[in-house]
Amino acid sequence: MDSPRIEPQLSDSGHAPPLLALAGVERRYGAFRPALAALDLAVPRGQFLVVQGPGGSGKSVLLRLVAGLERPSAGSVRIAGEDLARLRARALAHLRRSIGYLPPGGGLLSGRSVLENVALAPWAAGSGREDGIRRARAALSLVGIDADRDAQTRCADLSSGERQCVALARALVNRPALLVLDDLLAPLDNVTADRVLRVIAQFCDAGVGVVASQRTDAASSAPLLAPWPARARQMRLHDGVLSP
Repeated sequence: MDSPRIEPQLSDSGHAPPLLALAGVERRYGAFRPALAALDLAVPRGQFLVVQGPGGSGKSVLLRLVAGLERPSAGSVRIAGEDLARLRARALAHLRRSIGYLPPGGGLLSGRSVLENVALAPWAAGSGREDGIRRARAALSLVGIDADRDAQTRCADLSSGERQCVALARALVNRPALLVLDDLLAPLDNVTADRVLRVIAQFCDAGVGVVASQRTDAASSAPLLAPWPARARQMRLHDGVLSP
């Protein structure tokens, strides 16, 4: 795979805004308690942010907002200064090509092959068929999947850890400016987790911003022992409120 690089439309400069900025963000669903409340957050280029919290704390809602899949009920979500809620559908779709999103469970097409699942991302972004396949093979190799041996394997036949690696390859394949990784480590063993985190750290070194989530025990307030790199900034989300 080519060296990780920032997409041109999100190129950095000395006076550039944060890669990701949330201001006063609230997300409500009907009359229920807000899933997110008065949330402020800034993620500069090259930062690795881990959002930790128990199930139902709002982590997935937050990551869907960051990925441009939902709009906030109040406040703003900006990527490289662009307010996602103000973008027309075509402009938002263009911007989202610079976001690599790994949804809960990976979101793979079980009946499709490993190679097809990853190549679908560059194809959707306008790559030719052969270029998409080449990039998919390189991305799979990057996360430890043997593209020559496993390319035609159906995703339904993989282990949960292998599926997660394929989903990560799909998130990486378009060389994103921002990686949004929901519950990245949940299905991974320690060896695989260490390998994929080293890959993600390489993207951070190139200026890519990362927002990852981790599910925690709701009853515990002790610091978590997880194989996150030393550079990772860790924050907690509880009842829709974010804190250090």
